[in-house]
Amino acid sequence: MKKNKSEGTNMDYGKSIIALFTILLFATFNINAQEKVSLEEAIKKALENNKQLKNALYDVNKAEAEVDEAYGYALPSVDLSANYTRYLEPMRFYISGGLFPSPDGSTNTGGQFIDASSDNAIDARIDVSQTIFNSAVFRSISGADNYYDAAKLNLNVKVDELVFNVKSAYLQALLQKESYELVKASKTNAETSFKDIKALYEEGLIGEYDMIRAEVQVENFAPQLISAENEYENAKNNLKVIMGMEPQINIELTDQLTSFDEEYNNDDKIDEIEDKILLVNPQLSALSMQEEVNKDFIAVYESEYLPTLSAFGNYSLQGQSDDFNFPTATTSQVGLRFKMNLFSGLQTNAKVEKAELDLKKTKTQTELVELTLKSQVKNLVKRIESSRKQLEANIRNISQAQRGYDISKIRYEEGIGSLLEINDSDLALRTAKINNLRTKFELLISYAQLDQLLGNYSDKYKLENK
Repeated sequence: MKKNKSEGTNMDYGKSIIALFTILLFATFNINAQEKVSLEEAIKKALENNKQLKNALYDVNKAEAEVDEAYGYALPSVDLSANYTRYLEPMRFYISGGLFPSPDGSTNTGGQFIDASSDNAIDARIDVSQTIFNSAVFRSISGADNYYDAAKLNLNVKVDELVFNVKSAYLQALLQKESYELVKASKTNAETSFKDIKALYEEGLIGEYDMIRAEVQVENFAPQLISAENEYENAKNNLKVIMGMEPQINIELTDQLTSFDEEYNNDDKIDEIEDKILLVNPQLSALSMQEEVNKDFIAVYESEYLPTLSAFGNYSLQGQSDDFNFPTATTSQVGLRFKMNLFSGLQTNAKVEKAELDLKKTKTQTELVELTLKSQVKNLVKRIESSRKQLEANIRNISQAQRGYDISKIRYEEGIGSLLEINDSDLALRTAKINNLRTKFELLISYAQLDQLLGNYSDKYKLENK
């Protein structure tokens, strides 16, 4: 049966609607889908996506190539060259008169041109040279090795810094998440209380005032809940930026602040940190290696005062012919080449002086970093000790606040308490729990900073050169 045109148009229109609906459905699913992220997964993503870290890794690869280049200057140099020449006009030499007789036997002529080339000429040559003594070359090898080590240490500094930033942002997001959940739980408690109070009011056991107060208390939680949720979302967005994730991707944090408690129970780590920090800190190690690089630059520039000695040799083959049947001749030679700069306009003096100033700057920076690290460690140790003591106090405070909240509810149910007591005790309990979360957060951040200063992150998360 033949379909009419309108039926075909309607079917096409229907297919288009279905296709559009399918696209919108998948788009909505992708927008609402959440990606679960643990702290380790967040660190892994950041290490893979961070642009500054990639640049530091490129610097390591570049330094590795420079090491190969430096060694290459100490190896023999071999060059092969070849030429083919087609003479459109022959090469000629002018010979003055009297040297050759004229056809009639006389020698008193004014001179003549002599052809000195065939139509075709070939020339092949191989040259070999080898450095025997060049102080700049040998010191450049040492400098390149040190520069490579410095680049790797600088990469470690970047890794430690990035992992700390990820961990800090993740813990901050966890703090906001659990604070939001506490506010949400308090709102649930207020709603439950309101239902109970409303039932008592309907039975005529309490006055309208208490019911209104309970309802207002529930409504007061709405802006608090919105504010807490916004802070949580902002903290997650900050984490996504550090991880290198697109902002439209929704993430769900799978860890909790309490899940990190068991990681830091080694008291010896804190007692020994001040002595250990100056030995293992990646930034100090990088500066120490930079000093060696500066010394190598000084030595390289000073080498310009010294002579260089190299050996050379070459072998060449030449031939000429009018018909490509080349007769050839070979030549070979070897020798030594000595070179020494006597005056370069005081350029070498200026280069040495600048390199020495760079060394002094690096040493000054090293001293500054050492002083800063000592101060940071002392402050961290005090903060850790203070946070630990505060956590113990928080546990007692939460226990007392919980007991106070329970008692206020019992007193109200027995008719000897007030709704204000319940609200105050609920606020005190929530405040105690939030304070405990913040203390845990500060303790974990302090330990994370210690791990950064000790270079523990770069030891744990090794990056391979690519």
